[in-house]
Amino acid sequence: LVNEDICIGCKLCSWACPYGAREYDYDSGVMKKCTLCIDRIYNENLDEEDRVPACVSTCPANARHFGDLGDPNSDVSRLVEERGGYDLMPELGYKPVNKYLPPRPRQAAETDGPRALPPIEGSQPGEGGAGLFRWLDSLLSR
Repeated sequence: LVNEDICIGCKLCSWACPYGAREYDYDSGVMKKCTLCIDRIYNENLDEEDRVPACVSTCPANARHFGDLGDPNSDVSRLVEERGGYDLMPELGYKPVNKYLPPRPRQAAETDGPRALPPIEGSQPGEGGAGLFRWLDSLLSR
């Protein structure tokens, strides 16, 4: 969490955070960090299924999940196990409490048309070409 009484609003912590979890609050002039809506999670006046962060309950695609990763029988632990969830940047040694799920395989759409347009001649890396790839090749060959 951020101690708002000490924070001078320099924004350096947002640049240093590898997760992009810090945001500057222009109204108060200090940095903020996601608290996972801790006031909702421990609110005994809410039903158990409603004790989740707002981002989880409002996600229209149900792409966010919340639960106890320390409990191997929890729904979220089973989901991580089934889908092969992983830590973001574990090599940094931060030991995050979040897990990321790989994309689910998607089935190709059934159409009568070509699956992809053929590449434009000279547009592939290493072919000389023009535009972005030519610039990128010149940059990488330095």
